[in-house]
Amino acid sequence: MTYPLKFRQHVLAIKKQEKLTYAETASRFCVGIASLMRWAKRIDPCLTRDKPATKINRAALLLDVETYPDASQYKTSRV
Repeated sequence: MTYPLKFRQHVLAIKKQEKLTYAETASRFCVGIASLMRWAKRIDPCLTRDKPATKINRAALLLDVETYPDASQYKTSRV
């Protein structure tokens, strides 16, 4: 999940202003310590990935859909 630049700046400003540790700041804002340390080095969020797209075998996918037509991860909740 990518946090907005404004949020990152706010979190690091509070950390500096209140002289909090990375652990205290992470706990307060419910973010990972590693994320805070990365933000301290580079505040701008990455907009691209260095990972290629995953290829799916279309024939295997079609066979699976035909074999299990009712199987899906989508669940509707009727209240």
